[in-house]
Amino acid sequence: MGNLVEHYITHNLIPILIKLGVNSNTISKISVDIDSRLCSILHRWNDEIFRSTVLLHGIEEASFYNPTANINTKALVVVCIRNSLLEDLSSTIAAAKSLGATKPLITDEQIKIITSDAITFFSNHNLSSQNIKKPLSDTFENLQTMYPITWNAMQKLSQCINFAKFGAHCVDKSNISLSKSTCKPEQFVEVQSGIDPTINHTLNEILERIEEGKQPFFFSDSFKMITRNPDKLYKIIEIILRSNAPLVTFNYYISNGYVARRAILLRPAHSQKDLEEKHKRNGGLRKVHLEIIKKMR
Repeated sequence: MGNLVEHYITHNLIPILIKLGVNSNTISKISVDIDSRLCSILHRWNDEIFRSTVLLHGIEEASFYNPTANINTKALVVVCIRNSLLEDLSSTIAAAKSLGATKPLITDEQIKIITSDAITFFSNHNLSSQNIKKPLSDTFENLQTMYPITWNAMQKLSQCINFAKFGAHCVDKSNISLSKSTCKPEQFVEVQSGIDPTINHTLNEILERIEEGKQPFFFSDSFKMITRNPDKLYKIIEIILRSNAPLVTFNYYISNGYVARRAILLRPAHSQKDLEEKHKRNGGLRKVHLEIIKKMR
C-alpha cells in the first residue's frame, strides 16, 4: 500500500482528471508535479517553522476555500495542488500546449472541484503521523538558502498576529541584483500562466525602478496576483527587500526588518470592482501599511 500522497493521486486526483477529459500523458506530468510538492511539505510537516513559512503565501487564498477545514490543510492544497501544473492546464493556450494539450481544459469551477475534494481528503487524515519520504525533486527545499532575506521576513510574518519588528537581514551589496530576463519587450507575451517562471518585460521594468530607488514600494492585490510559482515569488520579494523597499498587498506589508498583516484577511480580488471595494476597507491595518494602501487609490 502506498503512502498518503500516492493514495490521493491514484484514487482522487487522477479519476477527476480523467473525467474532465485530460489525456494520460498530461495526467502523468501533473501527478508527478503534485506528488513532489506534497511530499516536499508533508515529509517536514512537524517542522512548524518550515511548514508555516512555506504555506504562508497560500493562506490568504486558502482562507476563502471550501469546505471548512484547518487553515494549514487548506493552504497545503493551495500551495501544492492549486499552484501546480494544474494552472498550466487552466490558463493560457501556450501553457496548455506545454503539457501536451491543444487548449486549456479545466475551468475555474472545475479547479474548485479538485481543491474541495483535496481539502476533504487531507482533512480526514492526521498529517503529523504520515511517513512521507523526501522527494527526489524538492520544490521548496532551496527557498531558504537562495532567498534568505525573504525567507526570514516570511518566517517572521507567518508567526505574527499583527506585526513584528526584527533585526534586518544583512544585505550583500555586491549581490543585490538577482538575474532577470534581458529579452526585448516584443519577445514577451504579457499574459502568462500563473506558474510561468519568466519575469516578463513589465515586471522587469518595475523591479529595475525599485532597485534604482525610483519606485519606493511594490504593490499587488495579493500573492497569487504576483505569481503562483514559489521560486519566482521569493525571487521577486528578494529583489525588493534587497533594494530596501517593502512589498505590499492588501493583506500584508513585508520589509527587511518589519512585517505586518491585516487583522482579518481580505479575499484576493477577481475583478476591478473587487479592487475598488478593497481600497475602501482600511480596518485592521498598521499605519505604514495603511498609508501605502491610500496612495494606491
